[in-house]
Amino acid sequence: MRLGQHIGGCPMSVLLHMQPQTPVMDWQRFCKTTPPYSIVLDGFVGEGPKFDSTGPRLNLNHHEEVDRLGTRATCAQALMALRQGLTDCFRDQNRIHMELFANDCDEDVCTTVTILKNSHLATGAINPNLNRIVAIEDMMDTTAGGYPYPPDLPALQEMAWIFDPYRRFRLNGGLGRKNADEYLGIVTDVEARILRYLVNQGGKIVLDTRYERIGGGRGWAMIREIGPQGRTGAFGDGVRAYVSLVGRLPSGNCIYTVGRMSLFISHFAVPLILAALDREEANPNEHWGGGDTIGGSPRVSGSRLPPCEVERIVNETIGMI
Repeated sequence: MRLGQHIGGCPMSVLLHMQPQTPVMDWQRFCKTTPPYSIVLDGFVGEGPKFDSTGPRLNLNHHEEVDRLGTRATCAQALMALRQGLTDCFRDQNRIHMELFANDCDEDVCTTVTILKNSHLATGAINPNLNRIVAIEDMMDTTAGGYPYPPDLPALQEMAWIFDPYRRFRLNGGLGRKNADEYLGIVTDVEARILRYLVNQGGKIVLDTRYERIGGGRGWAMIREIGPQGRTGAFGDGVRAYVSLVGRLPSGNCIYTVGRMSLFISHFAVPLILAALDREEANPNEHWGGGDTIGGSPRVSGSRLPPCEVERIVNETIGMI
């Protein structure tokens, strides 16, 4: 999907390469296989934030190789980069030029793409509605929904309206289809809602925090999110560590998220749990992965492990800590 426009007399070319069927790659491969002016978003490259001035190329990521609580979410990294001169570097002659790469369409990716595509709205620091979106998304994404905002906070209801297309898509199994056009459609729909919000024409949705506890063990819960904000509901009920069964792929494989509120939930060592699940998965092409507080099953192929087996492995792993 090519996104091109002229803003204030300044030509722009922004191309979003949405590749949900492409496994996570390393930085070296990304630099070898992508054109100049490429920016990769939110875990498509499984390494920490990086910048190659010779491309130029940029990795905006807060998943792998980072201190999760000490690292800005991808959208906040993008906003900071724009306000610190990103478009001076990502410029082909007199044209702002960005080739964006993503394999997901979640809230962080949607916000990041909107910011980069509409850089004229983001470069100035005086944009309170945009600053509010990014600040709340930064907190919520950094903590995987665990930041203790009150569920009836009006700003959260506004965020729920903005990101409702993605949340419904996720709950209805859309992520598992790995269809690039569908993913692009979600990004487009969310962008339109963000732009409406910026001019005070957004809506509100009461949060639906329903979830079902389907298993777990000492100090953690296995859950299935029923409402779009089900994970927020679990945190509100005192769950501090979890495995969420997000859905299933057409192959029957499962999509899991593994997380904890922070590093201070030390009994639930997410990196050790991900490593144990990856050993059991034994998939030579894709791996369980993530950061120190949140991760999940292989992004493209999912996991062949049923919930009961995941529960067993998690309990065995935390029992050795």
